[in-house]
Amino acid sequence: MAKAWILFLISLFCWMTADASLCSTKGLPLVRNINNLPQSNFGREGLSHITVTGAVLHGMKEIEVWLQTFAPGTRTPIHRHSCEEVFIVLKGSGTLYLASSPGLKHPGTPHEYAISQNSTFHIPINDAHQIWNTGINEDLQMLVVISRPPIKVFIYDDWSMPHTAAKLKFPYYWDKECYHVSKDEL
Repeated sequence: MAKAWILFLISLFCWMTADASLCSTKGLPLVRNINNLPQSNFGREGLSHITVTGAVLHGMKEIEVWLQTFAPGTRTPIHRHSCEEVFIVLKGSGTLYLASSPGLKHPGTPHEYAISQNSTFHIPINDAHQIWNTGINEDLQMLVVISRPPIKVFIYDDWSMPHTAAKLKFPYYWDKECYHVSKDEL
């Protein structure tokens, strides 16, 4: 009976620790197994997102790292953010649409870039972009690094939508559970 009670307490402690660490801002352990990190699609069919290290989840100040997997035919929305983004394609292929629009009131006509395994791309600050998995039978998996977290995303319906009409999404889906805004006390 004592053995069962001890196992129960250890299981309870592990469950509570695992649950509490989801929104930990006390930093990261030196070594972690990425297979044990929580992942979700956040209501977006065909997406798998893992925050490997983040601002809201782990207290990072300068960068955030994600592992994202897109099923064939899926894509990100047309969006921009006020941070730099670098992504490294780990497997699969797809298309990056990137529109640089200094001086324009909308994203403009995007340039199309083929992306494939072992390629890397840099998205400049505030350039609208979209990523599609154009592969037929293979997932598109990328390691994504952003600067200046947590991310504030402006989402567009199309490439001609005015910047002023873009919808702000903050906190973003994977930060929402752990991001707490203090009330303005008047």
